[in-house]
Amino acid sequence: MSAETPNRQIGGLTPRAGTHDLSRLQARNRPEPKPETDRQPTTAAPAAAVKPSRTAKSATVVVDSTARMTTYLSANTRDRARATYRATSHLEGDKSWSDFVERAILAEVERRELAHHAGERYEGDSSPLPVGRPLS
Repeated sequence: MSAETPNRQIGGLTPRAGTHDLSRLQARNRPEPKPETDRQPTTAAPAAAVKPSRTAKSATVVVDSTARMTTYLSANTRDRARATYRATSHLEGDKSWSDFVERAILAEVERRELAHHAGERYEGDSSPLPVGRPLS
């Protein structure tokens, strides 16, 4: 055994200059985003006026802010949807998996509005949905 302990230091790259200043990450130091007043959101056409065809998309997606959503579905349905997305996204012009899911949900929303609300839109509501199984 040696009487003297060796100097063991971890070496590596030297820190970059200015990395300790985190003030640029604080919200108050960020520039204000430009207002998007010139962009008009596209609205969905009434479902009765849209006749689905193989080349036309059945749903028009409204362009607005996005929100995260968690949902559960059977593994079989999820796998089938993913396979469909992979096989057809380039044909249908889907920008992403989220775009595909949004179009699918919007198509069902438009179908239900037509069937149960005379084709009129239901008012949007961001309040939480009831949790758990419905009492029946």
